[in-house]
Amino acid sequence: MQKSSFAEYFERKNTIELLLDVLEIRFQPNNVQTLKPMIESIEELQTLKRLHREAVQVPSFDEFRRILES
Repeated sequence: MQKSSFAEYFERKNTIELLLDVLEIRFQPNNVQTLKPMIESIEELQTLKRLHREAVQVPSFDEFRRILES
């Protein structure tokens, strides 16, 4: 069964919020705000989920930024 675009929208929005929460907990919130527009522009849900996993595991903010920009 295919998800509705309505459900996909909310799943994407929730994944972005979770990703930003992890980054703010692990790193300085001011730094995270610099990445927010780039993260919010990502449409692909699987990419956001991958970035969420990376955010949990990366050793530094700079490393996460490098991954995001690649």
